[in-house]
Amino acid sequence: MKGGVNTIAEGILRGDRRSVARGISLVENGAPESLELLKGIFPKTGIAYRIGITGPPGAGKSTITNKLAGHFRRMKQRVGIIAVDPTSPFTGGALLGDRVRMTDVELDGDVFIRSMASRGSLGGLSKKAKEAADILDASGHHVVLMETVGVGQSELDVAGAADTTIVVLVPESGDGIQAMKAGLMEIADFFVMNKSDRPGADQAIMSIKMILGFRSSTASSSPGRVRSPTSSTPSRRGSTPSPVTSTRCRT
Repeated sequence: MKGGVNTIAEGILRGDRRSVARGISLVENGAPESLELLKGIFPKTGIAYRIGITGPPGAGKSTITNKLAGHFRRMKQRVGIIAVDPTSPFTGGALLGDRVRMTDVELDGDVFIRSMASRGSLGGLSKKAKEAADILDASGHHVVLMETVGVGQSELDVAGAADTTIVVLVPESGDGIQAMKAGLMEIADFFVMNKSDRPGADQAIMSIKMILGFRSSTASSSPGRVRSPTSSTPSRRGSTPSPVTSTRCRT
């Protein structure tokens, strides 16, 4: 099988879509030769910028992912997308329907979308999502978007897998923002208040700002500041609190 793995690795490094798909399948299924494959492509990883998109169920993560992918494509960047769907504890199956929301980019030859099942992982990502991102990285994708399952307070794996983490919320999150502040609310580089034309958006944004104010008053780093709701300036984890942006994405 060694020759087959080498062939797949060479195809991945050339950016061959079929080889990328086969490589991710080997990794996802835990095939014995997957370790050899990852070793072969490792020297070519570390180039792609990885963005995690997370938030509670129904917040619009797939729509945000679709729009971000379109934005990067307009910048002539190749985009890889890993969309994780929950696995049923009863049947062991997963719908893998996130790509239904990605109609703007699903037929683009420079966008690779891979749906993955969580397979019992409790951290919001598939157990092999990081390795799948390495394959997309090595295959020449400039940006890798990693969309988690709908999460709550403690599913925080995406923070360790991404360079930038976006937490997507909706006005209905309301009091849930308070419940999430000890976990999910602490990992964000950006907060996105999606569907902000709905009632309660202003109150939800104020709740986020209040939580960020608590963080800035207790953090040992330099005093933080909350940017305006329309800010798009990147922030780095561990420095200033996350900017809050509001959107009205239509699904």
